[in-house]
Amino acid sequence: MSIEKCMNMNMKKYIRWMALNSWASSASSVISTNSMLSSIMNIPSYTSVIATTYVGKDIMGQLGSLVYAWKTGKKADQQPIKYVTKGALLQQTALFLENSSVLITNNNYILPFLGVSSTLKNVSFISMGAVNANNLQKLSTEHIGELYSKVASINTLSSTVGMVTGIGIIHVIPSYTVRSLLVMPILGAISVYSLRKATNLTI
Repeated sequence: MSIEKCMNMNMKKYIRWMALNSWASSASSVISTNSMLSSIMNIPSYTSVIATTYVGKDIMGQLGSLVYAWKTGKKADQQPIKYVTKGALLQQTALFLENSSVLITNNNYILPFLGVSSTLKNVSFISMGAVNANNLQKLSTEHIGELYSKVASINTLSSTVGMVTGIGIIHVIPSYTVRSLLVMPILGAISVYSLRKATNLTI
């Protein structure tokens, strides 16, 4: 059976919802990254310390997500909606924390704060990735590799558009407060809703 025939109506809807999720998540990520970099650049020190802070948050995030992945992975199969919703909410929490880092006045707290954000972000990636893989298998049992590549390509394109949107937002709305209280919640709601709609197609 050809890849085109494998892509039934539910698969096409799934791809559209996931594309919307990628767009909203990427736009939010650009906005929160802008805030995070602003907070890091306020550290009155050498470039090496700033780089250590930036990379250090990711190291903390990866280590922090290991136990979660090992202990909860089976829930991606047993409770996909609940598992992916939790992952999406953790992602939005991580982005909110990252976006709020610019408000931290004590530089000693920036790395731990961003470390928590990175941990939540890594946990969310694990949750959403596991459910996405499970969803694709349920929607089509053939050409999984090719199908995954096509879905990933569309999501990448949507993510690129989302990043351009995010760049536009940080130029049009320079206020960190307005972005945190208005823009981020809207994008977050779109992200969580679209992810749940996509996963619902496989139940």
